[in-house]
Amino acid sequence: MKTGLGRRVRVRAATALTLTAGLSVPLLLSGCEDHSPVAAPTSTLPAKDSSTASPAADPQPTIPAYETDLDLSSEETEAVEGALVAFEGFFRTVNTAYSGDFSAAEDFPKFANGDALESIKGDVQVVSDGSYQFSGNISPDKIAIDEVKNTSNSKDIDIVSVNFCFNLAEWSLRPKDETNPPSDSDHVTMNHKIKKTSAGWRVTQQSLKEKRC
Repeated sequence: MKTGLGRRVRVRAATALTLTAGLSVPLLLSGCEDHSPVAAPTSTLPAKDSSTASPAADPQPTIPAYETDLDLSSEETEAVEGALVAFEGFFRTVNTAYSGDFSAAEDFPKFANGDALESIKGDVQVVSDGSYQFSGNISPDKIAIDEVKNTSNSKDIDIVSVNFCFNLAEWSLRPKDETNPPSDSDHVTMNHKIKKTSAGWRVTQQSLKEKRC
């Protein structure tokens, strides 16, 4: 089994989040080699205006540790790493927005599109209007790559399929004043389809794969 080590990614200062993605958790669940260029030294960069900085975009993106049974080529490895940078950015932004910093939701399109984007936008709406409440922290675990491919109209790899485990005991998103329903398991396996677009990698589809990890 091939294993990818989580690490910090260096990126061009002018394109800090060129590789991005998105994922959201549906309400039904309430209950290597561095290919990127070296960033300029911090001392040479202009000072940031903290009043306009986006909390979701400020941290440098990272590639979370992952496993795969696939024999990845260098091109496939680069695609996986790009997709996982987006995956990590997506969850970081989701946690920020769901926890009450609703301005972070403006960054959702940097990490998601399609059904996944609509899902997380809907989640933030019900948290912000007070009908649902979010607690804890969403932290994907046991990340595994199970498919890397290109669609029929693309010559380059543009689809990465990611399976990962959620510990539902660590977070909740549920109607206000409603307790979590009993569950057969605190862990579920989710799947995300991450697609490369003209603007970068985006989480586009999400689904429950198994009610266990």
